[in-house]
Amino acid sequence: MFRWRLPTLAAGLLALAAGCSGKGGAYGTVSGVVTYNGTPVEGARVIFHPTAEVDGKQGNSYGSLTDSSGKYLIAATDKSPGIPAGVYKVTVTKYEGKGPPGSEAMDQGQIDAQMTGEGGGKGGPVNLLPKEYANAANTKLSATIDVGKNENVDFKLTSGKK
Repeated sequence: MFRWRLPTLAAGLLALAAGCSGKGGAYGTVSGVVTYNGTPVEGARVIFHPTAEVDGKQGNSYGSLTDSSGKYLIAATDKSPGIPAGVYKVTVTKYEGKGPPGSEAMDQGQIDAQMTGEGGGKGGPVNLLPKEYANAANTKLSATIDVGKNENVDFKLTSGKK
């Protein structure tokens, strides 16, 4: 009586796994460690910004905060099993302090504008990491995400001072 259930269940699981690539796209997860001058950075915001446009639009950015050992993980997001495979520019920031009222709702671009003085705000949060890692337009950090697990995508930040 149960002989037919195991092969049917196995076939169903295989079909489900094959369909995990979403709407014709291919996805991956990414993890690694962020260090600054050799020390793990806790509470850093790691954001992957796509370099390619889809249907004439810039794709979504994907981010995560680092834990006490500097580790981050970007996996399942909204309705997808990971982030789309492709090439990304990567920004890493760690802000300390509070901004003006309502700044908790700011996106990364608004925070960056405030940090560069373009937002006109003073006394806002301070980025504790070098500014060359903070802006998607200028960052030298990048990563290629493949389908599946992308482990040890580490970012070794330095102050540039010797």
